Amino acid sequence: MKNIALLMTAALAPAAMWAAIKVDLTGYRAGPPGASVRVEQQGETLVVDWTDEASRPWRAVFSLDPEAALIREMATGSAPVIENAQPIYAVTTGRRRGGWDAFFDHPGRRPEEMHSATGRFLLAGARARSAGNRVEVSFDGLHLGLFSGAVAYTFFPRSRLVQQEAVVRAGTPDLAYYYDTGLRTAGPPPRLAWYDTSGQLIAAEAGQGYQAWSVRHRMVGAGWKAGSLALFPAPHQYFFARDVTTNLGHLWRRAGPNFLEMGVRQLADDGTRFYPWMNAPPGTEQRMALFLILGAGASAAERLRDALRYTNEDRFPVLPGYQTMATHWHFGYAVRAMREGFDKIPFFKPVLKQMGINIAMIMDFHGDGHPQDTGQVRLEELDALFEACRAQSDPEFLILPAEEANVHLGGHWALFFPRPVYWYHRRPEGRPFVTTDPRRGNLYSTGSAADMLELVRREQGLMWQTHPRTKGSTGYPDLIRHTDYFLDPRYFGAGWKQMPSDLSSPRLGERSFRLLDDMNNWGLTKRLLGEVDVFRIDETHELYAHMNVNYLRLPSLPSFDNYAAVAQALEKGDYFVTTGEVLIPEHSIEYRDGRTRARASLRWTFPLRMAEAVWGDGVYTKRRTIALAETPAFGRADYEWEIPAGEWKWMRLAVWDVAANGAFTLPVRRQP
Repeated sequence: MKNIALLMTAALAPAAMWAAIKVDLTGYRAGPPGASVRVEQQGETLVVDWTDEASRPWRAVFSLDPEAALIREMATGSAPVIENAQPIYAVTTGRRRGGWDAFFDHPGRRPEEMHSATGRFLLAGARARSAGNRVEVSFDGLHLGLFSGAVAYTFFPRSRLVQQEAVVRAGTPDLAYYYDTGLRTAGPPPRLAWYDTSGQLIAAEAGQGYQAWSVRHRMVGAGWKAGSLALFPAPHQYFFARDVTTNLGHLWRRAGPNFLEMGVRQLADDGTRFYPWMNAPPGTEQRMALFLILGAGASAAERLRDALRYTNEDRFPVLPGYQTMATHWHFGYAVRAMREGFDKIPFFKPVLKQMGINIAMIMDFHGDGHPQDTGQVRLEELDALFEACRAQSDPEFLILPAEEANVHLGGHWALFFPRPVYWYHRRPEGRPFVTTDPRRGNLYSTGSAADMLELVRREQGLMWQTHPRTKGSTGYPDLIRHTDYFLDPRYFGAGWKQMPSDLSSPRLGERSFRLLDDMNNWGLTKRLLGEVDVFRIDETHELYAHMNVNYLRLPSLPSFDNYAAVAQALEKGDYFVTTGEVLIPEHSIEYRDGRTRARASLRWTFPLRMAEAVWGDGVYTKRRTIALAETPAFGRADYEWEIPAGEWKWMRLAVWDVAANGAFTLPVRRQP
């Protein structure tokens, strides 16, 4: 968006061309009135009719004239919410260095390889396609720099949610990119509403000219006399991985006397060393999404409240019998507490509590403190870590001490004990493996991988590869897959995060899933643990977009002195991982009498896209995708599927919605 207008222009065409465009309806199936989306070509328009959750009728009318705005109107009854609107897209492309999974990259620091383009649209064809009871209408003719394809809109019965996407392909090798998108509407600018970074609701006139600004919840609302809408990106998929979650000002608007443009944007550079953008492997279909929520009333604030329901107001919902744990925080908490005192509430505690997190596993001494010290400094910093975690844990919030140790074993890896344990990263010559301190008990000094494994076995710790196959773990754990310590059950598995970003995938975190499946095909019982991996947060940050959480099956929150219960839940694999919009409170996978059945109890906000059963036979990974395109927004249901998996050795489940939010379970081994 920068400081230039981003209008998706309609190229001039011969006046008679539009009359020749016929909508391809071969992929469309009409459903029953009132419970489906109805599509019909009416002369020079394509008309979509559906009803919302209150049985209120809605209509979207698209022009088939290349010289006109694509969206003639979206309306309820005779009250149009928007008229003569045009989708806006812009893209900036660069070159990926180091492979698709590389995080240590910054295409924006190589301006000679960058190219920015505003979308041009010349209508060349139109089609409608049914998927379950929802319908996608798409319009060919989008040219977006190195990309080309279509603009698509998906409509969901009994919902006011509309999904806008640029569905495009590019054939350029090593292509990295980010996109900006929005809408241009005609007529006098509406009143706008948003939440500022403190969470305060702001309502104001659109004003004149261009502005980009930081908001909470990634959304803006607009209200006209006859209706209103909220506009927002996919909550997690739109945001590629970063080490910090500072709010970069992802909303923009431009207004004039007779128009309003508004949307979401990315930036070429956030000022950090690494900023990897999104991946576009050659030939993949990239789907650049934006969501709209329509409303009959003029209240933009009301539309924001509608939109917030889809992310549970950026909170992880309470689920009876479960505790929410977020891991991999580099806050330098111990050193800070030594300086500021243990009674001071740490900056991260209120932020995470507000998001519905009740267990935070922090990983100190990663660029802070003195982890390589072999004397009193190390012991005093561990004292401070344990004391600070104990002092600020309470009946509603538990802080767990862990480390991303990165010594002896290869790559970056995390270590968590079920109780405070004192250990050194190095063993000076002549020092025994274990000594005794009258106050602290055993002091371990590790000088090798064998020492490390012995320590973890004695103290019943858990290890896992953080950010596997990328960052400081590039090549790991593959390079250690035959070692004694990796084969040991105490080497728990690896971390999962939305990294890298690839909008051709309907799911997040493919890198870690590939590893999970590989590890279990190696004959090992290994798991993934959701990790966030950021260095600083505060209440103004865009944190939710980068979050995932582990729902541990625990009847109540343990006290600090009893947090071994957390380690036990992890050891048993008694948890699931989610971005928050999809929950799997119960599931099972059973093999009996030669048949495999999977059961899952699901809760969700966005309409679901699919469930998938993924399994391996020890060599190959296979999957069965189960379409869930009949699901409404905001549902819950119990499912049972028979999975034709043959001689499977392990299996796991995952569920994904239309915004690529999701949840997944851990692999289970087949019992004879």
